[in-house]
Amino acid sequence: MPTFEIRYIKKLCDDSGHEHDTCQSVTTVEAPTAHEALRLAEAQVCGSRQQSDWTVFADAVELRATSPLGRAAHG
Repeated sequence: MPTFEIRYIKKLCDDSGHEHDTCQSVTTVEAPTAHEALRLAEAQVCGSRQQSDWTVFADAVELRATSPLGRAAHG
């Protein structure tokens, strides 16, 4: 089964007011598809933070496949 790394990114301002992307959390999951990987990661991260929505602590997610994907894994 493919392995995915999901990073939760938040835009933060530095002392000079410039925005930078900052990684708030990294989760690694095994899932048959990218869509399922995002769903599993969201449940895992939200559960550990006792939040109902990941957008409370991040602005975006980055998803990377860290193992080879099969034909059906792109959904």
